[in-house]
Amino acid sequence: MKLNKIEHTFSSMKSETSDEHVLIISGAIGEGGYFYEGTSATDVRKALENVEAKTIRIKLNSPGGNAFDGLEIYNYLKDLDAHVIVEVTALAASAASIIAMGADEVIMRTGSTMMIHNASTITYGNKDEMLKVHEYLAKIDTSIIDVYKEKTGLSTDEIKEMLNNETWFTASEAVEKGFADSYETQTKEEKEITSYLNSNYSISQKIDVENEIKEIKNQISELQNQEVKDKSVNDNRLKSLLF
Repeated sequence: MKLNKIEHTFSSMKSETSDEHVLIISGAIGEGGYFYEGTSATDVRKALENVEAKTIRIKLNSPGGNAFDGLEIYNYLKDLDAHVIVEVTALAASAASIIAMGADEVIMRTGSTMMIHNASTITYGNKDEMLKVHEYLAKIDTSIIDVYKEKTGLSTDEIKEMLNNETWFTASEAVEKGFADSYETQTKEEKEITSYLNSNYSISQKIDVENEIKEIKNQISELQNQEVKDKSVNDNRLKSLLF
């Protein structure tokens, strides 16, 4: 399936309010050339080689591109000491989905999608050359399956079937199948809280505060459940008096 072009954007910046470095990758993955611009493994490596931030956040929107660049970026991200977060802001397809698998945390933003498929190429030649290309693509597919297996824990056969069918995932489906860790469902108020925490707290402090918020929510939920139970008991007592 041919995907619409996504304009190339590649930028790297340190967040002014937290110990976090942000990398924006939009458009094709690969060296690029006369007909298109792309983000290569070399670009990513150079952008991050002197970064000392504890968290690296990659905002990713790409239809894919060169599988080998995708695999190199994937392994580079896995080797980093920093906590790597990939936010899929719209699309992570083909080689871009491989990049996402290299993160410690993959977040699907509202309305985003992910797509995986078998490796493909354009070639010409005689039947012997075509057979070589077939073997070459089959080996790339095997490598890609290993990447997805490590992230998702799915079986080889299940992933192979997904690749054969060129599978598209909504944000929730990507999480359900293990290709992502969470998807954005925050209310406006929750987004404001998250933004405030990111701006004013360290990672460890933020985790503590988030845990406290969860505990408070659980307590509220328990009180609400108890209130429902008490109301039910009172209703039953009233019925016994009336009838």
